[in-house]
Amino acid sequence: MTTPAYPVPKSILYIEGDPTGWGLHDVAPEFPDWDSTPAALPIMGPLGGTLLLSPVRVGSFVLLPPPAGWAPAQKPAAPFLYLPSTTGLQAGYTLAASNHDLPALQKAIMNAMLEGTYLPVQVTGAGGTGVIVLNGGVLPFVVLGTAA
Repeated sequence: MTTPAYPVPKSILYIEGDPTGWGLHDVAPEFPDWDSTPAALPIMGPLGGTLLLSPVRVGSFVLLPPPAGWAPAQKPAAPFLYLPSTTGLQAGYTLAASNHDLPALQKAIMNAMLEGTYLPVQVTGAGGTGVIVLNGGVLPFVVLGTAA
């Protein structure tokens, strides 16, 4: 038996309304016992980073063992923000330099989820810097991705 050249997640998380399967680093596929407060979950694929989950805002989720041959994806060149989307990974945004302090941004997003407040987050695109406004009162999850 050979061991994979990359770490394998403990489980894959699918969240209602989003087709992406997130490889969870340390949550087994048994019921995770998340309560009503936001949770920060280290992910290893398809993008690396942290999934910020607001369990009270999610209608349903599925935790499954990883399929055979699962492999993590590459990290993008810059820190990013992924929002829930029916289109999957195309819904990611590059974070503006003012948001590269990911621990501070994580804390601000989790606080907005907990308090149900709005949080503007600066992002960059082909046309320059813009803003995403997160509504913590309805936001089921976001992913903060780390750069390669």
